[in-house]
Amino acid sequence: MPPPPGIWSVPAWTGRNLASREDLLAEIGAALARRGMAPLCGLGGTGKTMLAIEYAHRNASAYDTVFLIDGQSPATMDAGFVALAAELRLPDHEQLDPARAAAAVRNRLGRRGRWLLLFDGVRDPSEVEPYVPSVSHGGHILATSQNPIWRGLTTVTVRGIERGESVAFLLRRTGETDAESADALAEELGDLPLALAQAGAYIEETGRPLAEYLALFRQRPAALLERPVSFPVTVATAWESALAAVFSHQAAAELLSLCSFLPMDQIPRRALSEYDPLALDDAIAMLRLHSLIEVRPHALSVHRLVKIVVRNQLRRDDRRQWMEAARRIVQASGRFLPGTEEEREGRTEPDSG
Repeated sequence: MPPPPGIWSVPAWTGRNLASREDLLAEIGAALARRGMAPLCGLGGTGKTMLAIEYAHRNASAYDTVFLIDGQSPATMDAGFVALAAELRLPDHEQLDPARAAAAVRNRLGRRGRWLLLFDGVRDPSEVEPYVPSVSHGGHILATSQNPIWRGLTTVTVRGIERGESVAFLLRRTGETDAESADALAEELGDLPLALAQAGAYIEETGRPLAEYLALFRQRPAALLERPVSFPVTVATAWESALAAVFSHQAAAELLSLCSFLPMDQIPRRALSEYDPLALDDAIAMLRLHSLIEVRPHALSVHRLVKIVVRNQLRRDDRRQWMEAARRIVQASGRFLPGTEEEREGRTEPDSG
């Protein structure tokens, strides 16, 4: 691993992530070479931040300055640029207010190369624009965001990992050899890196075998997505702000609630033909802002764990309403919800534990 550059403000990397993502690292490198900026976008929990950190560590020798900035809001970016102004030892940096500090940093970096800025957790890409230095002299910018709409830029889409790597991680993390249970659990978790790491930590803490964890997850998925309590960020908490925003938008909340009860991985657009097309487009656009839905030419897709979390948040009456709406759509499509009525109700019942 190359030594870090002179100015280095990036979390440590152990040299091994949950999975090898060489294809995405190559895609990041190509995007930076082409445009100087690469937004990494995808659902929360797919490993965007760790991927950006890995890229920084692997390419440390190419830069003199590498700095991570909290990109959640203008206030957090102001704080990051004030800190960077101090690291760069800009003239009178102690007297600069946030706006002048940001301008001074942009001016300094914009006239130089060999720097990498990482804007982590960007919610609104338009808020980043005033902070972006010129990359014409060879500087690079990485951003991580659940929002895939970055006008004028090609985004790097980060999804779940390959099934073989999910299984290998679970076996490595638990020290077990039960590949069949590991494969089945990876399927239940949708190969989401955060969920896999969470499951591995829970199994390690409790000593529960993989097969038993799998059985427990099938019975009480929503509860396990909140555990272990010691885990810094769980699947249940990773999407809190995104879901709060969505549920303040009626059309988006209704579409996501409906999709959470549809059993198919790919939801045909024609199955939603009874909905007003403009309202449907508005709802899809809102969900896309948080990567809570993937849009394909003729279908929509919602991650299976998102469905679990959403179902668990709904009130009992709302669950019944959306289950019935989903049943009508499935029956019209010649498909049926799996299991008995009691089994279906049990899978969507909020967990009290």
